Amino acid sequence: MSPFVLSVPEVVTSHYVIATSEPPPDPYAVVPWRVPEPFRKSAIEALKSPRLGIFTIDAGEATWRLDDVLACEEDRRRIHESSHQILLVHQALTVEQPHREQVARAVARALADATGGVLIDPQARQVLLRDGLARAERGWFRMGDQWFGTRYDVDEAARRLHSPGGDPTACGCLRITLLGLRRFGLPDLAIDKVACAQDLPALNLLRAVASRLLTDQWRWCRERPARPTRRLDDHPKIEPDDFWAFWGATPYLDGRPVVTRLVTSSATTLEVAPPDGYVGTVADWSREVLAPAMPPLVGCPADEDSAHARSAGGGA
Repeated sequence: MSPFVLSVPEVVTSHYVIATSEPPPDPYAVVPWRVPEPFRKSAIEALKSPRLGIFTIDAGEATWRLDDVLACEEDRRRIHESSHQILLVHQALTVEQPHREQVARAVARALADATGGVLIDPQARQVLLRDGLARAERGWFRMGDQWFGTRYDVDEAARRLHSPGGDPTACGCLRITLLGLRRFGLPDLAIDKVACAQDLPALNLLRAVASRLLTDQWRWCRERPARPTRRLDDHPKIEPDDFWAFWGATPYLDGRPVVTRLVTSSATTLEVAPPDGYVGTVADWSREVLAPAMPPLVGCPADEDSAHARSAGGGA
C-alpha cells in the first residue's frame, strides 16, 4: 500500500440545463421566491454575483448532447419538442461545497418549475425527478439525492466470448462509471470488467468509495483550505458505514469492510480495482468479495424520509 497525490481544485464548475418551450423574458426575476427557505438568501446573493450565470438559447443552437441522458420516455419527448434551453453555469470554491452546489441546484429547480421545463444534469447525465420526497433540496446534503449518475458501457467482444449457458457471473463485459463527482473537485469513479450479473455490488462499492472520498475531501478542505493537493491511500478500507452515509440512512442490513485499490487512469477518472495480492479477475472479486460485503440495495430512503412517511401515515 502506498499513497498517491490527488489534486484539489480551488474552484469547481457545474452546469444545469432546463429544456422548455416557455422561456421567461428575465429568468433572474422568476427565481428567488421559488427557492426554498434554507437556500433563498444564498440564492439571491449568488444571482447578483458573477459566479452564477443564466443563459437562454434556441434549442437548435445548443452544442451539448442531451440524447444519452437517463430519462423516462415522456421527459425525452419533452426535451426533443422543447424550443429553448436555459443553461445555468455555476462556479464555487471547493471549500464551500456542498452547500454552494445545493444553492445552484435549488435555483435550477426553481427555473424548471417556473417554465414547466425538464431539468437536466449534464454532468451526471440524467434528468432530475420532479416528484418524490427529494423533489426539493434538503437543508442537509444527501449524496443519494441524484447527485451522481451512472453510465454502463458493455464490451461486446467480451460478452461474445462468454458462452451461452455458462456462468453469468464470469463474463466481465461491463464497465460502470459513477458520474458527477467533478462538481465537487473529485474525479469520476469507474470499475471495469464486471460481470453483468454482479453489477449491483460493483455499483454500490462505487457509491461507498464516493462517500468516503467526499467526506475526506471536505474535511481536508476545512482544515487545509490553501493546499492544492492531498495524499490518498491507494488501498482504502471501505466500511459499511460509507455505504449507508451515501443514502443518509441507519444500517438495517449487514455488510463487511472491503479493501480496494484506486488507480489514476486519467485526469478525470479514478479506477476502482481489487487490491494487490488478490488472485482472480474483477468478476471473481465481485462474486467472492463484493456481493457478500455490499448490501443488495438499489437505493433506500434517508432516515428523514422514513420519519416523514410515518408521520404522514405512509408507513408502519
